[in-house]
Amino acid sequence: MADIIIPYEPNPKQYLFHACPAEEAVYGGAKGGGKSKALVMETLAYALEYSGAICGLFRETYPNLEANLIREWKKSVPKELYRYNESKHLASLPNGSQVLFRYVKNEKDAESYQGQEFDFIGVDELTKHTERTIQLLLSCLRSAKGFPPRFRGTCNPGGKGHGHVKRNFVEATDYGKEVVRDIITGNRRVFIPANVYDNHVLMANDPAYAKRLENLPEQERKAFLFGDWNVFIGQVFSEWNRQIHVIDPFEIPASWMRFRAMDWGFARPFCIGWYAVDYDGLLYRYREYYGMKPNQPNVGVELDPYEVARKVKQLEAGENISYGVADPSCWAKDKRFKIYGNGGETVAETFIKEGVYWQPADNDRLPGKMQIHMRLRGHGQDRPGVRIFSTCKHLIRTLPELCYSETDPEDVDTDMEDHPYDEFRYACQSRPWTPVHEKQKPRDAWDYDDEEGSTSYMAG
Repeated sequence: MADIIIPYEPNPKQYLFHACPAEEAVYGGAKGGGKSKALVMETLAYALEYSGAICGLFRETYPNLEANLIREWKKSVPKELYRYNESKHLASLPNGSQVLFRYVKNEKDAESYQGQEFDFIGVDELTKHTERTIQLLLSCLRSAKGFPPRFRGTCNPGGKGHGHVKRNFVEATDYGKEVVRDIITGNRRVFIPANVYDNHVLMANDPAYAKRLENLPEQERKAFLFGDWNVFIGQVFSEWNRQIHVIDPFEIPASWMRFRAMDWGFARPFCIGWYAVDYDGLLYRYREYYGMKPNQPNVGVELDPYEVARKVKQLEAGENISYGVADPSCWAKDKRFKIYGNGGETVAETFIKEGVYWQPADNDRLPGKMQIHMRLRGHGQDRPGVRIFSTCKHLIRTLPELCYSETDPEDVDTDMEDHPYDEFRYACQSRPWTPVHEKQKPRDAWDYDDEEGSTSYMAG
């Protein structure tokens, strides 16, 4: 076969991406940085180097694949290097390697790939996926052929995956300055930030593109032009400020009222939070008990209600708990627990047998969400209506990462890890926040008018 020239000159950031030896690398952070091109060419390089490799390229839907990755592949890769099967979305290379263009929108889609094996996985727009979805997908990343398994992702700030990408790749590497190792797998992780100004081809062919990004509203401009990860487009609770809402634990006065709230879960995590109320009505979330398997977001520990109830009693021993509110589904007959010989009694009834009492929470979603907004805002920047002990790590981790639903733009995306949020919502609904309006200062009979610049007499 004659030599085939691939017309591709990577920009400096793309070159770093291609030269990266780490097992996991994420590229991007802003629009126009050449992310899709870099991902396609990185996949091609791997497929050519390792004969017989199985490579998977993923987007949320097939239309997204057609409009982005498949289109980029057909435009960038010489036709002599592959045969493309339109119905199977499969590119086959002469050396036996295959590139499969596949979709993954949620955890259920990711689970459908279980049992398959990929030597290379690339995910375009990584921040559109939850951490659990990516974990499930990466469980398919292995090589019986002895090839080095590789994961490559591209992304912009924002979306339901913003939090875990920022936490695991952006902040962990000090915004791309360091190489870190995942504490579970030992894999090296790298983040390579890039923006439109790094893409010399785009800047030469469409210099006005950067101007269009500069003309966006402030939040979008920061995220899409500069790749600012402190901007989170689509974030539900934009009022969240860790510096204001999270505090170090302290000894709660015995005279403060205490209560708890619970969102029940078995296959999914349960969450129980304990609260104290000070004399001004300010909430303090001082403890949490979260039933999640270690390092497996959104996966429950599958404890039965008896076990959880006993742990609750142990944790709150010696405390005067005024009341507890729980997910109303706890009063539904649950046949799953017949295996424990309790005749399918409700979760709430099981807790009562152990001396832990609940009342049904107000589960009206939008008013509950609004109560959280109001609590976070409180009386102003430095006077919130709720403070959270730093030991409540799962609410602190998940609440600021929540995004709006695509189908209900007023509500939280329930595909996300929303169990601490639901429990927090029940708690806030049980103690409705009412903003205190400052009383109008009484005016003297003779009062100076700033606007008029004169003194007038007010008749009583």
